[in-house]
Amino acid sequence: MKVYILDASGLINGFYSKKSPNFMTSSTVSEIKDINTQILLENCINEGLIHIEDVNYDDNPEIREVLLSSGDLMRLSSTDKDIIALALKHKQDGDDVVTVTDDYSMQNSLKLLNIEFKSVRTKGINSTVQWKRICKGCRKEYPSDSTEEVCEICGSPIIRKRVNAHSNH
Repeated sequence: MKVYILDASGLINGFYSKKSPNFMTSSTVSEIKDINTQILLENCINEGLIHIEDVNYDDNPEIREVLLSSGDLMRLSSTDKDIIALALKHKQDGDDVVTVTDDYSMQNSLKLLNIEFKSVRTKGINSTVQWKRICKGCRKEYPSDSTEEVCEICGSPIIRKRVNAHSNH
């Protein structure tokens, strides 16, 4: 069965399917602040078009491994990670999943997990990217999940550096 997993940006920009089930996490719902989108969401829930389902990305080691290896772990919010976990859960349950998001980091992670995504307002990514964290001064490498902002060796800022890109074609 085809299902859509909606990021807040998807619904804010007017996307939801009337033919297939749509799912959101409760943390995604809490990101919706404007009254028009809140009304749309409430109507869609009442009509059975959007379902709220929560999963925790910490429960799925595959997600953490992909996010760590890509360098996206620290770039994504916990809501983003939960959306990815919900998409992976539905994929593992045998659903034909499309995640609706304009967030490039989420698209990168979804692509690495072989989960289809759809952009609403942006073109979307053309290639997957991997990132690493390095010191701007002495070039010491830090783990992608490091929260350090200043190098312990030279005191320079720690930055993200693009490692490589792989075409999606």
